[in-house]
Parts: sequence; structure tokens; C-alpha cells
Amino acid sequence: MCNLGEMIARENIEKGLVQGQKKKNIELITNLMNSLSISFSKAVELLKVSKDKVLEIEKYFKS
Repeated sequence: MCNLGEMIARENIEKGLVQGQKKKNIELITNLMNSLSISFSKAVELLKVSKDKVLEIEKYFKS
């Protein structure tokens, strides 16, 4: 049986991986938008980003 500390550590690692991937996706979308002078919508379409991830990432571009 896992102890609480191991569970918390595992959860933090998973959260870090998710945040790292989100940051990488934002970077890729931004680079594509700048390189091709296209909109956010077109960039995520070309990259085939899933709708749930688009909604999550879109918040960054609106702020």
C-alpha cells in the first residue's frame, strides 16, 4: 500500500507534466502564429489540437 507522501509526490509530478505540456503547446502555437501570420484558430487547426486542450490553452491567449 502506498503512503500519503508517495501519493502526493506522484500527483505533483503528474501536475508538473501537464503544466509542462500546456506550456509547450502554447509555445508551439505562438511560434506557428508568428511564423505564418495566422490566427490562433488556424494554428490549432493545423496542429490538430483537441477541443478540450484548445479551450484550456485559449485562456492564455485571451489574458
